[in-house]
This record gives sequence, C-alpha cells and structure tokens, in this order.
Amino acid sequence: MIGLRAALIFICLAAPAAAQITSARYVERTDRYGHGAVPGGEYGALEVTLADGARAVSRVSGGVFEDTTPRLHDFDGDGAPEIVTVFSGDDVGAMIRIYAWRDGKLVLRGANTPIGARHRWLAVAGMADFNGDGLDEIAFVDRPHLARRLILTTVKPGRDGVAFSELATVGGLTNHKFGSPMIEGGVRDCAGEPPVVVTASANWSRVIETRLDGLELKLINVGRYQGPDSLSARLGC
Repeated sequence: MIGLRAALIFICLAAPAAAQITSARYVERTDRYGHGAVPGGEYGALEVTLADGARAVSRVSGGVFEDTTPRLHDFDGDGAPEIVTVFSGDDVGAMIRIYAWRDGKLVLRGANTPIGARHRWLAVAGMADFNGDGLDEIAFVDRPHLARRLILTTVKPGRDGVAFSELATVGGLTNHKFGSPMIEGGVRDCAGEPPVVVTASANWSRVIETRLDGLELKLINVGRYQGPDSLSARLGC
C-alpha cells in the first residue's frame, strides 16, 4: 500500500543532511552480563557517526547491547535511517531496540517485548516489507539455540516512537551457533519478488527459505547445509 508509506513520509520532517546517521557501531565492550552467546559481543554503549563527521555515544544501564552489529534501516521513509539494535536486560533477556537521531541527540524510539529471562537471546536476520502493506518488518530468530523460532514483527513509526506488532511466526529454524561471532543467512529482498528469510533448519542439516504466504510462513527446503556459505549464497538477487 504505497499510500501508507507516503503518509508516513508526509508527517515526518526530513532531517538535515548533516544531521543524518551514516554509520553505527557498538562500543565499550563489557563482560558484566556474562552470557557469551557472541564472543566479545556484549557492549555498554552505541556510537553513531553523522554525515558531517560528528560522533555521539549513548550509554545503557540495566543491561547491555548483545549483538554482532547495529543495523541501519529507514522505517518511516524520511530518508534518515533508524538503528536496529539488540539489547539484553539484566533480568529480562533480549529485546529489539530502535534508536534514531532526533533534535540533536540519539534517542530510543521503541522496543519490542523482551524474551523474559536472563541469558535468553535473539538473532536479527534482516528487514523487509514481507506483506506489501508499506510497513517494514524485522525478521529475527527467537532463542536460536533453544526455541529456534522465526518471528516477523512489524515496525510502525509514529510521532512519539515506534510500535511493534507480531505478524507471523514459525518454529524449527535457526541462524546462530552458540559461541559464533556471526549470524548466518539473512533476508533476500529483490525487486519484483517477495522477500525471503534464509536460515538453517533447527538441526543445521538443511538450508531453508521462508516467505510469507497470506497469513502463514511457508518453509522451502532448498539444499543441504554445508557451512555459512551455503546460506550466504542464497542472498543474492
């Protein structure tokens, strides 16, 4: 629905080019959370670089960023990207947090519901508009070492932040091995084709492509898993 995206652009004031985020990274590595799902992958702060070269840092308390890298994605269509991060609360485990540059500072725009227990993690696969309604979803695997469940959650931008709404979910998939520095697979989003999430089967034996079919996720077995390259090879258009 092009009209919905157009409406979002209309109500969002475009940020000056000099104040737009061009890159982001996690900084201030820490071991205070002590999970170890991603080696060296727990951090106390998020740093952004703006188009004019200026940098800003946002520090967190009550948990850590637990992830491989932050991801830039423009959810509201104003030309300035938001930042998708994974934050793990000390007592509630992982959640997705979205940050943006607003009024000269880095601000938290919203977060989805945390998993609910310490040392329970999620691994982001990527972003795309899976149902064609003009709003983008975040695809992630909930507890890739335990529950192994793929979830698509819709991100709806608003003046006061972003809201999350689960669109679809299916079990039996994973994209991360405990102790690995990388999240495998991702999202293939090619012009003229529906977006596809590329992951491994829960036992790491098969390469699986998952797409939204109506209101349900359809899994397609496309080959034997033979390492990370067997997933990355499926991401090109």
